[in-house]
This record gives sequence, C-alpha cells and structure tokens, in this order.
Amino acid sequence: MRAVAWTDFSTRCCSALDREGRARRRLLRAAAAAVLLAPVQRLAHAQLAQPQWRVALVDDALVVDARVPLLLPAALHDALLRGVALTFTWQLEVRRPRWYWTDRLLLRARRWVRLAYQPLTQRWRVSVLEGNDADAALQRSLDTLDEALALVRSSQRWRVPLPQRLHADDQLALAFELDSGRLPRPLQWWSGTDEREALAWRTTLPATAALGREERP
Repeated sequence: MRAVAWTDFSTRCCSALDREGRARRRLLRAAAAAVLLAPVQRLAHAQLAQPQWRVALVDDALVVDARVPLLLPAALHDALLRGVALTFTWQLEVRRPRWYWTDRLLLRARRWVRLAYQPLTQRWRVSVLEGNDADAALQRSLDTLDEALALVRSSQRWRVPLPQRLHADDQLALAFELDSGRLPRPLQWWSGTDEREALAWRTTLPATAALGREERP
C-alpha cells in the first residue's frame, strides 16, 4: 500500500491559512487607519467649506486676506463655456456706530474679479480690477477651471487705505458675491434659491480684529 504524503498536504493548508490571515490583517489595518483618519478628513473638508476672513492693520491701511468655498451652479458653468463672462465682487465697508442716528459709513472699497473662458485657446482668464481703474490690476491665464476658481475665490493682501484712524467700536463688513447685474437677462434669475445663496458670503468683524493684528510692512 502506498503511503500518503500527509506532510505536504498539511503544509499547503497552513500556507493558505497564513495568506488569508495576512490579507485579513491588512484589511483590518486599513479599516483602522480609515477610522482614525476620518475625523481629520472631516475637519479638513469643514474648514474648506467655511469662508475664512482675516483683516490686519498695516500703517494707515487695512489688508484683507479671505477665501470662500465657491462652487459654480451648472447653469453658470454652461454659460462660461458659451462665452459669457462672470464678474464677482469683493467689498469692504467700515462703519462707525452712532447712538443718535444710523451708522456712519467711513469707507467702502470694492474689487472686481472677472472670469472668462477663451474657446480658441481653451484656457481660463481671470482679471482683477480695483476701484474705478479701467485697467486690470492683475491678469492671469490658466489651464483649468479649478485653477481659475482658486484665484477667484481668494483675496490675498488686498490693501485698502483708511481715510482716518480706526476706533475700537468700528465695524468691518466684508462680502463676496456674484455680480448678477452684469449677466445677460436670462441668467439674472436661474432656478434654485440654494444656488443663489451659495454665491454670496458676508461677515461683520469688530475693528479690534484688525487692531489686534497690526502689522508693519
């Protein structure tokens, strides 16, 4: 009678079990890493989804650094591809409370950001205009819409001269929104309130927020 090679059979069985065990351990480690990283990822997404405002006093001017989570509705994205330019507005107001009357407006400054698609080159153009200047202070040509929107939705080192010194009780009102008045009439009202609300952000900060960040150039 021929002997049965029990040793070889048991070796193959153990090898298969070892492979399954290693694969199971890898899956468990990956699942544990995902669980541990989930709160960090949620925090990062939450920070990106929230507008960020920062105002500092530099000599006799306010310097604004801001970023908003701008996402374009489908109707506006299609309009861009058809050659319609979008204009967004950054605005800064400084108001001084008066107990006997309405707040006094000390300053109102605006910066316009124009986003356009160039079909011939298939590139995106971003132009930034400040005040009443007809010439753009900044012009950039970018390869992708994501790159262009990253420039549109952020304001970096926007310097606004102050007409007079700030008081501690002054209020700084900042806003970013789509200038719908410059759109063609059919696009000045598109369906969906949520989409319209998602294209406007506003906040009010006390002047102490800037006074507490006084910088020197």
